[in-house]
Amino acid sequence: MLNILIIDDQTMLRAGMRVMLETVSEHYCLYEASCVETALSILESNADIQVVISELKISNRVVADIVETIKAVRNDVSILLYSGLAERLYALPVLRAGADGFIMKNAKIPELQKAIERIAAGGKYLNLELQTSLIKNKSSHRLEDIESVEKLSPRELMVMREVAQGKSTKEIAYTLKLKCNTVSTYKKRICLKMNVADRIELAQKAAVL
Repeated sequence: MLNILIIDDQTMLRAGMRVMLETVSEHYCLYEASCVETALSILESNADIQVVISELKISNRVVADIVETIKAVRNDVSILLYSGLAERLYALPVLRAGADGFIMKNAKIPELQKAIERIAAGGKYLNLELQTSLIKNKSSHRLEDIESVEKLSPRELMVMREVAQGKSTKEIAYTLKLKCNTVSTYKKRICLKMNVADRIELAQKAAVL
């Protein structure tokens, strides 16, 4: 029996993940949490939970914060993050933040099963297509862009995503609960690391990563 905790603040998506996991295997014992705080309580009272499957964004908390908070309570648990956001933009930073795998929301059931089995066994998971693409890009100019993204902090990645969606500094500050001058500072750092002159170039580069 594999004990799995699902974290997602959207009820329907959390229910959808439960249904998918029940389809994957009848040998999964499933727990659910709508926020990180509830997840921590469940983890503390259920030492047999081996895997956490969480949405990338929970109540505007950044990836590193989610992973660090969970690991502080249960350092032995494996974490698989999922999202509908660009895989090329978030997969590697997610692993760098300390998670054990990343999978897209539109992944098929066999891939979800493979990802769970891999991280439950102590491994790391990125889908084969992305791994192959990264290997091919070693000899192309896009490697520079991928390496630039890897230099971004989890918070910078969140700000970059908002910028790429066309949001203003004020809107980003509200969404991420930051001060406007803090967002402006992040934007300058991101443009420098990504080697772009402005928001338009940043959005264009983010769209093809």
